[in-house]
Amino acid sequence: KVDMGVDQMSKEERTAIHTIAKRFELRSETITNEAKEKVIRIEKNTGKKGKGDIVRGERGRSKQEKFLHFSLYKENFSTGECISCMARGARTKDRFFSFAGTKDKRGRTLQRV
Repeated sequence: KVDMGVDQMSKEERTAIHTIAKRFELRSETITNEAKEKVIRIEKNTGKKGKGDIVRGERGRSKQEKFLHFSLYKENFSTGECISCMARGARTKDRFFSFAGTKDKRGRTLQRV
């Protein structure tokens, strides 16, 4: 555990310290110590939920992240082919995309994904 005095630092400088700590998977928080000085406390991440920690869900994603909704316009492609192509481009698996039913392969269709 390390306490760094940050009374003379700007908010941008403190934010940079927190960003670096996060990059090294360390837990950091700005607190006021017993001597009424503003300090950044940096410690090893124990996996326990702290004040500023993000609760992680399945596959390491935070529960606070939002889903991306979009409309897929396609001509002469099946929904599965389009999803597979997009997943390949995003370097992820097509099972991470969800949609309700398939549309006509030969038609011009618009579908929510």
